[in-house]
Amino acid sequence: IMGYEIISPAEINTNESGLGISFNGGNNRVFKSIRLTNSQALENLKNLLLTRVGERYLEPTFGTQLLNILFEPTVTELKDEISDIIIEPVNFWLPYINIEDIDIITHEDDPSLQHHIMITISFSIDGFERNSITITANENGTVEIGESNE
Repeated sequence: IMGYEIISPAEINTNESGLGISFNGGNNRVFKSIRLTNSQALENLKNLLLTRVGERYLEPTFGTQLLNILFEPTVTELKDEISDIIIEPVNFWLPYINIEDIDIITHEDDPSLQHHIMITISFSIDGFERNSITITANENGTVEIGESNE
């Protein structure tokens, strides 16, 4: 018979256990462990935004249409559509993330912009500081995502 030891939450060493893995990875191409709830929520948001609807196995409605629309011709209606494409799935899949602002800048808005489109999403996670992520799409089809604390 095999026995199990019951450990109280106070005895768990959080330096050894993780909540998940980082989108960016760690050193030597090994996944970096996430130990903070705030960091895990940020990774969940990136994962949701960069996953196409229908792409995730056994969760066909998980994701957004963001990658499908980023390279459409820039028109005024596109900005509203991008906002909806971001807000609706985040509210459904990640209700603990509060989107406070979405700023969308296209090459038409700022001709000096080196990207086809730049989307900055400002958000807060219940009980944590405000954060933002920036998604940029280049004319060559490259999409990049970065983050910052505000």
